Amino acid sequence: MPHGLRDRLPLELGVATLRLRMQQVTVRVPASTSNLGPGFDCLGVALRIYNDVIVTRGEKSRLPAIARAAADLFFQRTRCAPFSFSISIRGDVPSSRGLGGSVTVRLGALLAMNFLSGNRLDRLSIFQLCAQLEGHPDNAAPAVFGGFTVVREENVQRFHVSTALSFVLLIPMAITSTAGWIRRLGGKRWQAVHRARDGVLSRADDLSGLSHAL
Repeated sequence: MPHGLRDRLPLELGVATLRLRMQQVTVRVPASTSNLGPGFDCLGVALRIYNDVIVTRGEKSRLPAIARAAADLFFQRTRCAPFSFSISIRGDVPSSRGLGGSVTVRLGALLAMNFLSGNRLDRLSIFQLCAQLEGHPDNAAPAVFGGFTVVREENVQRFHVSTALSFVLLIPMAITSTAGWIRRLGGKRWQAVHRARDGVLSRADDLSGLSHAL
């Protein structure tokens, strides 16, 4: 491992970045918003608010379940020897509010594990692991690559977002998981979402999607 301080934060606005000091890594991950217009599970954009995920190798502590799962998947995929670590999260991304809070933790853990293990995976592979853990790629893609992203299966297209563009966030008071919001959709709209994911859309579905895009 390198010694001393190598400051690598920030490298680019709206993209996950790293800072290393001895056996400790700080990963700054942007919030993201997704399901834009008709782009369910495929369109997302990174926001200029962040969480810092601090990982210290060699320390033992009680880990958040999603951070432990991310580390376990990383070690399984890379086949490198697992090591103990502690993790702490601080920042401005609210939890369970639809702004990719879980992605900041999962991606932060994955990038930290990767760096502390000698950068065994490239950024695309890290994205794929994060999307697998999330169950959908729409928040993972902008958090990893920044900007506005379009995802189809394992293909990601990134588009620059002007810094002159401002986003207004309406953050609900209620704390609900993604699965909880999905259950609330219910009815015909949720059925249409499933047909879209299966590639089977009626003319009515197409018109509904276009109307939400406007």
